[in-house]
Amino acid sequence: MPVKPDTADSAEHRRGTFSRSALTSLFTTALDFGTLTGLVELAGVNYVLATWLGTVVGSLSNFTINRLWAFDARDRPPAGQFGRFLLVQAAASLLHTGGVWFFTDLVGLPYQASKLIISVLVYLGWNYPMNRWFVFRRWSKAGVPVAQDAPAPRS
Repeated sequence: MPVKPDTADSAEHRRGTFSRSALTSLFTTALDFGTLTGLVELAGVNYVLATWLGTVVGSLSNFTINRLWAFDARDRPPAGQFGRFLLVQAAASLLHTGGVWFFTDLVGLPYQASKLIISVLVYLGWNYPMNRWFVFRRWSKAGVPVAQDAPAPRS
């Protein structure tokens, strides 16, 4: 849905973007969690490796859904967005993997509970802010960020 100039950075628009991003994250986290649990319980894979593999599976759909729907960033070239997304996702995968290990091995929680806690923390503290302000942000031709969620300039 194209953004109108007068509502591009409104609280209502930001809430909508956050809500769509959160729904995207719930869906892709389900893929991630299903991969983690299936690999550990059915294939006997170590939970740390399975955590990392789950983040890769979840992220494959996350970029496309966020680009097309949550952040409505179709008007910008996907290559730059995808490059930035890979950087953000690499860090997110490390945060997930390290966090699940921490809560499971050092705190003593089951790996599934650790994954749920870390998923919320990483989404709120890393993924959403980085997707909004870095991956899908609009940039001028001079490489300067423009108003967040502003509509694309008309030619």
